[in-house]
Amino acid sequence: MAVKIGVISLGCVKNRVDTEEMLAELQGDFEFVQDMQDADIMLINTCAFINDAKEESINTILEAEQQKKFGKLKGIIVTGCLPERYRERLKQMVPRVDAFLGTAAYKDIRKAIEAVVAGGSFSSYPDQTIDETFSKRVLTTVPPTAYVKIAEGCDNRCSYCVIPDIRGKYQSRKPEYILEEIASLARDGYSEIILIAQDTTGYGKDLEEDIDLAKLLDRAAQIPGVKWLRVLYSYPNGITDELLEVMCRHDNIVKYLDIPIQHTDDEILQKMHRRNTWKLTEEVVNKIRNASDDFIIRSTVIVGFPGEKRENVIHLYQTLKKYQFDRLGVFSYSQEEGTPAAEMDGQIDDEEKEFRRDSVLNTQSSISLDRNQARVDKVYDVLVEGFDEHSGLYYGRSYAEAPDVDGKIFIKTQEPLETGRYYPVKITMAYSYDCIGELER
Repeated sequence: MAVKIGVISLGCVKNRVDTEEMLAELQGDFEFVQDMQDADIMLINTCAFINDAKEESINTILEAEQQKKFGKLKGIIVTGCLPERYRERLKQMVPRVDAFLGTAAYKDIRKAIEAVVAGGSFSSYPDQTIDETFSKRVLTTVPPTAYVKIAEGCDNRCSYCVIPDIRGKYQSRKPEYILEEIASLARDGYSEIILIAQDTTGYGKDLEEDIDLAKLLDRAAQIPGVKWLRVLYSYPNGITDELLEVMCRHDNIVKYLDIPIQHTDDEILQKMHRRNTWKLTEEVVNKIRNASDDFIIRSTVIVGFPGEKRENVIHLYQTLKKYQFDRLGVFSYSQEEGTPAAEMDGQIDDEEKEFRRDSVLNTQSSISLDRNQARVDKVYDVLVEGFDEHSGLYYGRSYAEAPDVDGKIFIKTQEPLETGRYYPVKITMAYSYDCIGELER
């Protein structure tokens, strides 16, 4: 009888791609189960980016340990960022876990399972060397959307961030393997391809050949079957004229840029060890707006950073109101051990951080409402993702909404719609994060 494997993937979409690659390594010899109560072995791919993510990962592991103690679960395998970051310390915290794999060890997943099935233990923490080949994956996203990782690691060394320590230096995948993967996905019916990395605009800087994100997009856009080519996680410094020209030239490269600015006050940006001043970012935002009125800009900011004063937050409010980002994620600063920011003076208490976060979110809510209301009476291609039983409406996304992080478009129609297909929808009503539209005939 085949060993039954339960899989839980936590954290970002980059983690999800790692999980999909591990699933591909296990194809053919194991049975995957949806109900964790039925699993013989549980595989938990963890996140350790901020405290909330670590807490979620630890709680998930502890629940699995309880299931192992009192249920049928025979083994627990923990992979990803948490074991990579804490190693021996984590082993002591969760003694019932049987195997630990670091962020570069996904190809060892079969060895780990075989060891656990045999009653043993297993650990693997290889050096952070990117897989140069086109890796097979078992897609866990709903068609026709798929993520493609173009690079691993990060060189930016922001003072609050542990990613370079967990994921290593920046390493780009070779373009031929990325393009082969996109072509394979497109042949299988995946028409929305989302390129991801810790910093997508850094792509190619470590490769000998003349390649960067703009050139990669130019080639990827010519692959048959790709309707939406989307890019996430772009550093402001990397938004070049060439990149914008390529995005505007190809209709299937969506005019959507995800640019984490983290703050707008130079005093805080300097403490964050960000490589850009606000003036530089300001120039980038203006350049994007001038390139096309259709561009959607999403960003993220951190509030409550050590030493952040009221005037720094006021500067953030004022700048957000001036530049009117379409989408904004707001995070309270997380004090991560081992980072320079964790040792800085002027740490801010959690209650004040949450107050600042809520205040910025309220500011952005009115901005997002204005931006969405400007879409009323316009027609968009909408990718239908499902049916909402509560409202009785289908819902989906246009090019202006990325999966998971942005709002939805709810569709009024008497016709049955097919999940995974694109339909023309006219926006009739707008809220801060979601819109309502009607099927355009």
